Amino acid sequence: YVRHQTMSATSYDCAAELRALDATYAGVRGLVASDVTHVPLIFRVPDQHHEPRQHTTVPAGQELAAIPIIDLGCGDHTAVVAAVRRAAAEWGFFQVTGHGVPETVMAAATHAVRAFHEADGGEGSDKARLYSREPARALKYHCNFDLYQSPVANRRDTLYLRMAPTPPNADDLPDSCRNVLFEYAH
Repeated sequence: YVRHQTMSATSYDCAAELRALDATYAGVRGLVASDVTHVPLIFRVPDQHHEPRQHTTVPAGQELAAIPIIDLGCGDHTAVVAAVRRAAAEWGFFQVTGHGVPETVMAAATHAVRAFHEADGGEGSDKARLYSREPARALKYHCNFDLYQSPVANRRDTLYLRMAPTPPNADDLPDSCRNVLFEYAH
């Protein structure tokens, strides 16, 4: 995030800038593709909210902590549950292995979703068709799920797809993702 000086309420309309970003149906990727010359204020942390970074050094002979890796295929359900509980409490996230999804399927899904995100947005695009802030929708695209609640927007676009218990119709998915995401979900 970029720091900036606080602007007076009369010179900056944050809500209007948020609505303008939302109205493009193109998300942050579309903003970047439009050749903006500065980071919009909605993505900047005001000085009064900025916390200086804490630089830490690792003492000689010690390693940096590693992201927890949880192997679902280890066969010990109790150990997996304990590892998930520990990683969630201590880190808030973890990497999962041993889930049975072939590497080729994961790579194809990543490639397909990347192609969706790199495609143009705007009127008539898959991005515009799927753009929604409706929480109940099982298939949607949006920029910052919390765009209107967060004090600062994240530079993040999301293609959200809920496959269970009832998957969406195949025709509703973007062409670039359709087959591969069903294979990935299977």
